[in-house]
Amino acid sequence: MNAIDYERRKATYQVALEAWGPEAQTKMAVEEMSELTKEICKIWRGKIDREALADEIADVTIMLEQLRLIYNVNDAVCAHMDKKIRRLKGRLGIQEGDADGL
Repeated sequence: MNAIDYERRKATYQVALEAWGPEAQTKMAVEEMSELTKEICKIWRGKIDREALADEIADVTIMLEQLRLIYNVNDAVCAHMDKKIRRLKGRLGIQEGDADGL
């Protein structure tokens, strides 16, 4: 599988933003999140479709990366993620530098 690195994805996002604009892409992000929500709700009814779930997670991830660019919040998102992951590790009793690589 040939993975597309972040810089190439970012370049594609810039073209999408130029083509459709930030408002349309923000609305598309909301639409994609609702489609992921629908797939998650199906799981609760015992109807998991792993391929559809993976597809919707991919769509949402792409749109979230675009939102980070549109609103120029990438560094802030990274900082918040670090803080929240440290908090989660604390709740789980995981110490920084544990041998398990966490």
